Amino acid sequence: MAFIICVLAAAQSARAAWWPFGSDEEEKPRLSTLMEPASVMIDTASDYADEGKVAEAVAEYRKALAELDRVEAENPERAATSEFATVRNKRAYVSAAIDSLLMAEARQNAKAVAVSDTRALEAKLAAEKAGEKAPGTTASPAKPKPGESSRVRETAARQARMDALHKALAANPKDRRARIGLAMEDIRAQEFDSALLTIDELLQETPNDAAALNLRAALEMEKGDTVAAEKTLTQTIQSHPRSHYGYYNMARLFLKTRPGEDGRESARRYYETGREYANGPEDKNLEAELE
Repeated sequence: MAFIICVLAAAQSARAAWWPFGSDEEEKPRLSTLMEPASVMIDTASDYADEGKVAEAVAEYRKALAELDRVEAENPERAATSEFATVRNKRAYVSAAIDSLLMAEARQNAKAVAVSDTRALEAKLAAEKAGEKAPGTTASPAKPKPGESSRVRETAARQARMDALHKALAANPKDRRARIGLAMEDIRAQEFDSALLTIDELLQETPNDAAALNLRAALEMEKGDTVAAEKTLTQTIQSHPRSHYGYYNMARLFLKTRPGEDGRESARRYYETGREYANGPEDKNLEAELE
C-alpha cells in the first residue's frame, strides 16, 4: 500500500511539473456552452412558430438538429455518456416539434384543392396580378371569385412540396421525414388510403413511432373516426408519456367531439398534464379554446 501511495504521489508531482491548467476534465467545455448555438436556434424557431411562420420555424429547427449532430460528432466519448442525455432529449424535442408543426399545417390545409398540373392556374394568377388578359383569351379575364387566387397559391405551394418530397424519396426511398411529409400531403388531398399505407409502413419499421401515431390520429380525425383517433392517441400517450403532443392532441379531440362542460374539462385536464408532466410549451390557440 505504501508503494502505491508513493507511486501516485510521484505521478502527481511529475504531472504538476508540466500540466499547468488543472485536470483535463476541468478543461472540457461545459455542455451548456456547447449547446448554446443550438439553443438559440431552437428559441428562434419557437418564436417563428408562435408567429405562425411554419416554414421558417421548421427550417430553424432543422438547423438546430444539424448543430446538435455536430456537437455529438465532435465529442464522441462524452456523447456516449449520461452527460449527453440532455443533447439526446433536446434532439427528440426538436424532431417532435417539427413533426407537430407539419401535422398542424396538414390539418389546416386538409381541404386544399388537389391539382396535378398548376401551370394554367399559375398563369391565370399572374395575369390577375398584372391586370392583363389570360393567355389565349381575347376578352378581358373574368373577375376572380372570392378565394380563387388563394386556392391557386395553395395548389402551387402543394405542388412545390410534392416535388421536393419525391426528389428526396428518389434519393433515399427510406427517408423517414420525406415519407411523413408525403403522408401529410395525402391527408391534405383527402387521399386517406395512400396516407394510411405510408403510416402503417412507418409503424411496422418502428412500432409506436410517435410522429406516425400522431399522424395516424390526425388522419382518423379527418375521416371522422373519432373512436379510432382516441384509441390511437391513448396508445401514443402510453408509449410516450413524457411527450406533450399526445396530450395536446387528445385535448383537441375532446374539444371537437365532446361539446359541453364535461368534454371541455377533460380536454383541460389533458392539456394541463401535457404542460406540467410532459413540460409542454404554452399553446395559446388551445388555451383560447379551453376558456
